[in-house]
Amino acid sequence: MAFRNCSFNPSFPRSCKVMDDVVKTTIVDGVEVETVVQVDASEIAETFPDVDDYKLSALMATGQPLNAVDPAIFSNPYSDAENILNASLSAQEPVQEPVQEPTNV
Repeated sequence: MAFRNCSFNPSFPRSCKVMDDVVKTTIVDGVEVETVVQVDASEIAETFPDVDDYKLSALMATGQPLNAVDPAIFSNPYSDAENILNASLSAQEPVQEPVQEPTNV
């Protein structure tokens, strides 16, 4: 009962800007020079398209045909990760070549 007259008012830290590292490419004397620049994240977010533009109804309204993507174009990420892990763990064994799965073309 000692805390009956106490009120708890948490103090939240002030919000601060979120900065992202962005690679900026410039051409100097015909050579591409890449520099890392910090940019406010809200400026980057403004360049993203609206989420509603990617809804199925919006995509169908454009009149473009929507085709299924052939899953054979994607490699198997699990076997790739397993090959990398095995190669890094076994320093004495030779590096195994990644196994290519047959594709149905």
